[in-house]
Amino acid sequence: MSTILAGFSAFPGAPFNPCADLVESLNNGHASGGLLPVLLPVGWDESWATLKSAIEAERPRNVVMFGLHAKAERVRIELRAANKRELGREDAFGRFPAGPSVTDGPAHLDAKLPWNGIAALLREGELDFEWSCDAGGYLCNDTLYRLCRNAGALGVERYGFVHVPMSDERIGDVVASGEELPVCFNTVPAAKLVRFARGLASYLEAN
Repeated sequence: MSTILAGFSAFPGAPFNPCADLVESLNNGHASGGLLPVLLPVGWDESWATLKSAIEAERPRNVVMFGLHAKAERVRIELRAANKRELGREDAFGRFPAGPSVTDGPAHLDAKLPWNGIAALLREGELDFEWSCDAGGYLCNDTLYRLCRNAGALGVERYGFVHVPMSDERIGDVVASGEELPVCFNTVPAAKLVRFARGLASYLEAN
C-alpha cells in the first residue's frame, strides 16, 4: 500500500461533510493501485486511533487527510500543525478535549508533502487554493499533529492535510438541516475534489 487518503465524517455543526463524500466516491471508483480511502470519525479519542490502525495495517508511504472548513473561501493546504486544542469543542460523540494541548511535544510540527507538485495539480484542476499555517484547534489539527509526530515511527514518508469548502452538491442539504451557516461562504464541485484526490494519489505514487 502506497497512499492513504483519509476524510473526516460529520460532526456537530456539519451534518454533511464533503470529505466523507470524497471517501465514498474513491471507494465506489474501485480504489486500487496503491490507494486506500479511509473514513475518519470526528472524535477526540477515535480520529487518530482509526488513522493509526489503518497505517499499521497497510504500511503506506504517504498519508493525506481531507477535512471540511466551512468558512474557507478556497482549498487550503495546511503546512503545519499546532500543539493546541480548542477547549469546549464537542466531537461527534458528545465528548470534549481533555486539555489545551494535543500531547507532549513542540509547539508546531511541519507537514511534509511535495508542495510544488500539489500546487501544479490544483492549478491544473482549476481549484483555487491557498497555503495555511493554521489548521485550527479541532480534530483536523489534532490528528495532523499526531500524524506529524508519529510518521517516522510508522514508516510514513510524506504526510499532510487539505481543508476544503463545502461542496456544491451538499449546499441544499446543509440549508435544509437548519444548522447555522456562515454569513458568506464558498463551495466547490465535488467532482473537482475527487479528480484532485485521485491525481494526488497518482502523483505521490510516481514521485
